[in-house]
Amino acid sequence: MKQFTLKKTPEKVIYLIFWTLVFTFPVLLSTGGNRIDWIRVLNELIRIFPFFLIFLLNNYGLFGLFKDKKYVKYLLITAAAVMIFSFLGSFNHLVYGFLHIPSGPEPPVKRDTLRILNNLFYNSVFSILVIGLNNAIKIAFIWLQDRRDYEQLQKENFKNQLSLLQQQISPHFFMNTLNNIHALIDYDQEIAKKSVVKLSHLMRVLLYENENYTLQKEIDFLKDYIELMKIRVNQNVEIIFEHPEKIPQVHFPPLLFVSFVENSFKHGILAVGKSFIHIYFALENDFLHVKIINSKIPASQGKQVKANIGMSNSQKRLDLIYNINYKFDVIETETTYEVNIKIPLNEN
Repeated sequence: MKQFTLKKTPEKVIYLIFWTLVFTFPVLLSTGGNRIDWIRVLNELIRIFPFFLIFLLNNYGLFGLFKDKKYVKYLLITAAAVMIFSFLGSFNHLVYGFLHIPSGPEPPVKRDTLRILNNLFYNSVFSILVIGLNNAIKIAFIWLQDRRDYEQLQKENFKNQLSLLQQQISPHFFMNTLNNIHALIDYDQEIAKKSVVKLSHLMRVLLYENENYTLQKEIDFLKDYIELMKIRVNQNVEIIFEHPEKIPQVHFPPLLFVSFVENSFKHGILAVGKSFIHIYFALENDFLHVKIINSKIPASQGKQVKANIGMSNSQKRLDLIYNINYKFDVIETETTYEVNIKIPLNEN
């Protein structure tokens, strides 16, 4: 209930200011020297009062029909209300007499049919203007509120999609790593133990440093991951990871590049002969350039490997986070697979 009141407050302030000015205007016009002509003020206020009543009726009653899209019913009732209040407004002199208020310094005007119809016409026009202004303000606030709700919903969907994709990446990465450690247990228990320690470091980053993740932590994470993966590869694999020594301390999406690096290890190591995995990070004009290139099994020697879940999710994350403000290219040949990524580096 409190939230509803806060949302309505700016609209109510506009109405309060508007009607305060309308009811104050006759006082300003009736000021002669240091004296206020209160008789004239009362006459003007009585003339304005029917328009105020039709505003209240439309604002707090009839507009609900319009909002519920009951347009025909709204138009019929509104038209009837305009006619009734305009007709009553044409007989202000009766109100003056009932309240014993003089009609003003002007000579009394003959109330013939033509003058009543003339007053009825002008009163109807002003009533329609009041209703139109009221509806325009209400529709504008409804549109703004709908836009805020839509943007909030988009933000929530954005967060939910990122969270889902990140949850899919992390188990996928750890599943492969645990399989590697399991294979090491029979081969070298000491290396397997060290591998578990390294893996625990990586898990700690995921569990406790998600909110304050930075580009430096992403690079450190990749270093640990690469060291962990080196244990399972042979000496025929050349692994290079180059990055700037000075890294800006900016917030960064967690594990944005892990799947790309994991993919290079998974599909870039040849069973026979030499193979390589080269990873390059470079900074230029507030942009981060990432190149990951690895050897590849030629099509003539094996089946073509489709992109895995982690790669697909990483590309979706890039789309969600950076929209059109990033570049992603894949260059594939018979013997190499290269991923090039360019993303902006800023606090947003």
